Amino acid sequence: MFKFRGPSTVGDRLVFNAIVNNTFQTCVEVGVRVEAFDCQEWSEGLGRHINSAFLIYKAVDDKEELVTFPKIKPISKDDFRRYCGAIARKRIRLGRKYVISHKQEIPLCVHWDIRNQVSLSDDNVEAFKKLVAKSGWEMTSAVEKIKIYTLEEQDILSVWVEKHVEKPAHLAYHLLSDFTKRPLWDPHYVSCEVIDWVSEDDQIYYITCPIASGDKPKDLVVLVSRRSLKDSNTYTVAVKSVILPSVPPSPQYVRSEIICAGFLIHAIDSSSCTVSYFNQISASILPYFAGNLGGWSKSIEETAGSCIRFIENATDDGSISIF
Repeated sequence: MFKFRGPSTVGDRLVFNAIVNNTFQTCVEVGVRVEAFDCQEWSEGLGRHINSAFLIYKAVDDKEELVTFPKIKPISKDDFRRYCGAIARKRIRLGRKYVISHKQEIPLCVHWDIRNQVSLSDDNVEAFKKLVAKSGWEMTSAVEKIKIYTLEEQDILSVWVEKHVEKPAHLAYHLLSDFTKRPLWDPHYVSCEVIDWVSEDDQIYYITCPIASGDKPKDLVVLVSRRSLKDSNTYTVAVKSVILPSVPPSPQYVRSEIICAGFLIHAIDSSSCTVSYFNQISASILPYFAGNLGGWSKSIEETAGSCIRFIENATDDGSISIF
C-alpha cells in the first residue's frame, strides 16, 4: 500500500521514474519520483509530483552470494546532487544501525603478559595492518584535505579518516606516535600518560576521556606500537587496549576499549604526507563517533582539522607551537 504525499484520484495515470543515485559495494540506491496525470494533464504533459522514494537493492549470483556493484561517477550537476544525497542517507542509516540499536559486546582486551610482550606488540601491529588492508571502504565525506570512509562487515563498523598534511612524514610520525601529545589536538583525550615503557617503540598508556554519554567519563589502558616500514616512506602506529593488573578499573570512570586502531603515515614527497587514522569501533567508544555516523555532527572532521594544524604548526625538530 502506498501513502501519497500529493492528491491523486481514481483514473489518474501514474508514472514512476527511477534512476540510480549511487552504489555502495553490495547495494545500490535507486531514487523514484511518482507523478500523476489526469486526462488534461496527460495531453499537456504536465504531471503532479505526488511522491518520492529511495529504494535499496541488493543482488545475488548463482551461488547466492551478494554481487558487488561497480562504482558510478556523477557527470551533471543533478547527478552530483543525487550522488551526495545518497551518501548522506547512507550515513543516516549507519547512525540508526550502530548508534540507536547497538548492543554491548564482550570485551576483547588481551591480558598484558611481560613474558610475551614481544609477540603481543607484534600482534598489535599485524592486526592494524590487516585492518588497513581490508577492501570495501566507502567514502562518506570529502571536505578539502579530509576524507572519511566507513567499512561494514556483518555487525562490525570501522572508520578511516584520511588527511593531507604539508609536513614531512617522519615529523608526523614523531608527533603522532607520542600519545602524551594527543590531548594537545584531540578533544576526545583529556590526559594521556605512559605507565609502562615496554621498549623504544612500544609503550602502554593510561588515557582519560571526557563525558560523551552517561554520567561518567571514560578511561582506557592501551598498547601503542610504532613501526617504520622497510621502504622508510611509510610509518604505522598501532593501538589496542590491554588489561594491566596494576591499573584496575576506577569507580570514577567507565573502562572502555579500543579493539584495533592507529595511524598509517605515507610520504607524498619530502615536505608532505598522507596521515590516515583507522578505528574498528567498539560499543564503548561509539558515543564519540555517534554524531558523525548519524549526520548531526562534524566532530571527526573537526578533530582531523585540529590534527592537521597540530602537525603543520610544529617546527622541523618536533617542537610544538600552541595554536
